[in-house]
Amino acid sequence: MKQIGKIASLVIAIAIMAVGCTSKPQTASKTSIGNPYEAFVICDNNAWQNGIDSAIYRSVGARVLGLPRPESYFYVLGNKAPREASSMDRKYANLISINIDPVHAEPSMKVEDNVYARPQVVVSVNAPTAESAKQFIEEHGAEIAGHFEMGERNRSLTKSRRSSTPKLMEQFKKHTGIDMHVPAGFGRANSGDRSLLWFMRDYEKKAQYIFAFSQKYNDPSELQGAALERMIINKLAVVHTDKPGSRMTISQTAPIYFGEVVANDRLWYELRGCWEVTLDQMGGPFVSFSTLDQERGIITTIVYALYAPEEMQRGLMGELEYLIYTTK
Repeated sequence: MKQIGKIASLVIAIAIMAVGCTSKPQTASKTSIGNPYEAFVICDNNAWQNGIDSAIYRSVGARVLGLPRPESYFYVLGNKAPREASSMDRKYANLISINIDPVHAEPSMKVEDNVYARPQVVVSVNAPTAESAKQFIEEHGAEIAGHFEMGERNRSLTKSRRSSTPKLMEQFKKHTGIDMHVPAGFGRANSGDRSLLWFMRDYEKKAQYIFAFSQKYNDPSELQGAALERMIINKLAVVHTDKPGSRMTISQTAPIYFGEVVANDRLWYELRGCWEVTLDQMGGPFVSFSTLDQERGIITTIVYALYAPEEMQRGLMGELEYLIYTTK
């Protein structure tokens, strides 16, 4: 049965939270190590084995919503005790440091950028006891993941902005009235429906899609999850494969999650789940963002979708959906 629900706390939206406790970037010159979405922990071994490990795995390593296969927000590589951690261990791009010392009156958290390497996010949890550190991580796990998520988003967008497709960016602005960065490698595809803008970056065994369209706004209910789902299904039905009768649609067997995101002072209504093609074997994750233009009386929707059946999909989807933060 399909389920429609509010997006839980550990989603992309947490990456836009206020980060008043984040320190200014340091002057580290070494390049950080590790793959995207990996995290390493520096923590006393006894404390790690007595509950802190499970607290971190349940929060930072929680499952990403809306993917067809289980994948974690961050893959926790393990831990080393402070005295055992080498300078190389401290160079991971996403680093958690658990500091247990009675000198700390109560648990607290400090977030710093580029302490041992660049680019890097270091989250330090200071606590008087291992048990209090564990409880603090359980209560603030989503916030820790949010800081790491923001770091990944910034790194992804920095890489993306190194190249662009100006022609497609102009077409996107003309079609939607919204500026958005379109990375190099995308080309325009034709669905036969001129009201649906479709960009595609095609590889041998995977593809990334960007769709954009607008419709007239009549009622606030049109910005609710079920209405947005129907709107997207109706619009994407013109996308098909070579099989007669096939059409792109939202999967009715996978959960659908609804939430809200603010990007550059614009409110977007988010829908997250899986898409499929009827009468064919294609499918994958998608996330859509819809925004209301009160002056023009229209709802504009951007849909990011991925086809990558043989690869991990969390990072490839991140490359797409982070583009919402380039809109203005």
